[in-house]
Amino acid sequence: MLLSEPQVLRSSSRCDVLRARVRGGDVPSVVLKHFRDDPVLGLDEWAGLELLGRVSLAVAPGLIAGDVESRLLVLEDLGTGPSLGELFNDTDVRAATSALLAVARLTGLMHARTLGVQADFDFLRHGLSPRPSRVRIDNARYLLDHEDRLSRWVRAAGATEAPGTHEDLEVLARELADPGPFLAFTHGDMAPANTLFTFGGPRLLDFEYCGMRHALYDALMWLLVVPLPDELISRAEVTYRLALAEGCAAAQVESAWARARATVVAARTVNLFQWIPPKTLERDREWAPGFSERAALLRHLARCRAVLELFNPVPSLARTLASLEERLSERWAEAPSFMWPAFR
Repeated sequence: MLLSEPQVLRSSSRCDVLRARVRGGDVPSVVLKHFRDDPVLGLDEWAGLELLGRVSLAVAPGLIAGDVESRLLVLEDLGTGPSLGELFNDTDVRAATSALLAVARLTGLMHARTLGVQADFDFLRHGLSPRPSRVRIDNARYLLDHEDRLSRWVRAAGATEAPGTHEDLEVLARELADPGPFLAFTHGDMAPANTLFTFGGPRLLDFEYCGMRHALYDALMWLLVVPLPDELISRAEVTYRLALAEGCAAAQVESAWARARATVVAARTVNLFQWIPPKTLERDREWAPGFSERAALLRHLARCRAVLELFNPVPSLARTLASLEERLSERWAEAPSFMWPAFR
């Protein structure tokens, strides 16, 4: 394969992404992705894209080739098109709404068709290079290994840590480590920028954090992380759930669904306090474009509270988070909220 006219699409500390023309090939161009310092992420993406290539569903760019030593992936070029984030930043509410629902449905179908493929993914991944541990075990360990960070936030904010909080975190960690019927292949980083709307429909990009974990980990994009109107959150959840239910019987059981949703939302809310340090109490910073750390923390707490009001498997942790929300809301009464232009 002879390549020419390289065009840098993205360059970061983690990886470089380029588009290159193909001379005399079956396709006019390809995308090259080079991982710099963390080959684990590159190999995870390689195995994930290879796994998706065996699923009869257009989800992601196709994997053409790869080289372990050079940390390089050669991917199908999906062309140009808007991302979900770009549609959110536009003023067409119908287009933005339809796009989110299309992504929710695609994600649900991906999960429905990858239930029970842990052995297949492990075979592909370890064939490239043995992975230290499974990604869902990493997620569960992180929640417990950095429990002290949540405690530091509680003390710094003058909140109260309810007795039993540690035991509730252990409950969440066990559910993350063993999602039971909700174990599926997940994207792992469902940011609005990691989608592309092509002529063939939506595609998911950048599977660096992919792996077999709780399916609803990806649904956190609309359930919790991204600021969206409540009515749209409900529509996206229903769309995703219907698609997932095509292969997951547990998604049709109300109690199982409520527990799954509460588990991932509570765990991710704690994660945010583990990622953002308490120095945010003194100085606010940008967490995402147009969205500050304080606004993100307050939104996570409010959304988590709303979800746990419907089903609460972690009552002690819920009391701790409620105390945090009360204290932070008092401190940050003037914290600016955020809403995408399409939904204002």
